Amino acid sequence: MKKQLFTLVIILSALVAVAQTDVPNGGFESWTGGKPDNWTTSINGNVIVTIPVMGDFPYPLSANFGSQVPVPHSGNYALKLQASSLGIPSTDYNITIPGVAQLGAAGEFNIPLSTITDLMNGGLDSINMDNIGDLATFLNLLASGMPCETTPYSLSMWVKYLPQGMDTMRVIAFTKQNGVPVSYAQMETDQTLPEYTQVSISFDSPQTACDSICIIILAGGMSTDLNTELYVDDIQVDFGVGISENEPIKVNVYPNPATDMFCIAPSTNDRYQYKLMDLTGRYIAQGQNVTGTVQVDVHHLAPGVYMLFLEQNNRTLTRKVVVR
Repeated sequence: MKKQLFTLVIILSALVAVAQTDVPNGGFESWTGGKPDNWTTSINGNVIVTIPVMGDFPYPLSANFGSQVPVPHSGNYALKLQASSLGIPSTDYNITIPGVAQLGAAGEFNIPLSTITDLMNGGLDSINMDNIGDLATFLNLLASGMPCETTPYSLSMWVKYLPQGMDTMRVIAFTKQNGVPVSYAQMETDQTLPEYTQVSISFDSPQTACDSICIIILAGGMSTDLNTELYVDDIQVDFGVGISENEPIKVNVYPNPATDMFCIAPSTNDRYQYKLMDLTGRYIAQGQNVTGTVQVDVHHLAPGVYMLFLEQNNRTLTRKVVVR
């Protein structure tokens, strides 16, 4: 049975029209050289492979995960994302990377295969953040994003998702100020969406000043299936009040900052589910089908910022939790 994930929020009502802004080439109508303008859908660089006796050597790696398809939600085209096998075929140095699209331009990389594997598993174990070279290599894997002066309330897009096996679609968005993330939004689903469906995610700190916005769309995870397909079209950000016919979840998260534990206290007794995630994408704690106030133990966590995702009655909430 597939692991339980946050149920995909299907938006049944329209966003406030006056507040929506198109993301650069968010309709994927403009392409150059087989790639969507303003987006990165490929990776290029060298994987450092270690082979007994021979030692380390760079193995060139290049792949394009995105293609232009004439099956849009609107307009003439949409973006199709699909996984690709990369590395040295029929060896331990071959991995399958899910289809990925990033807003903006990403740099070329020179990185150990183990680091890519850790990143796909949601970890940063092989990256020494005190080493400028390691950090620069990691940053080259991420797209630069696009200019943005104020964090939006939400991000929406139309998707068709045809997952195979245990695959999970994930959308990650964050705004930055001087290179430092200031607001965050995420969603994931393993549900099959055979027809275009509008999905939306909310930023945890809307209206925060920023200088850029980054959007990352993944069609699967580390153990992705080559036959999984994700179609994306009409990406927009909402600088207004968000979703017009969905009231926000009312919940108290306290104490925040927390030391040993914090409480999640919704204003209703309706059942909900939550997940606490660190900034590398790993889930630290979660609860399914719970009611009332819940205590989350964080005494074992390193000081820092964590993200709480809560879903109740087909509505979602994202909240920063600081651990001291």
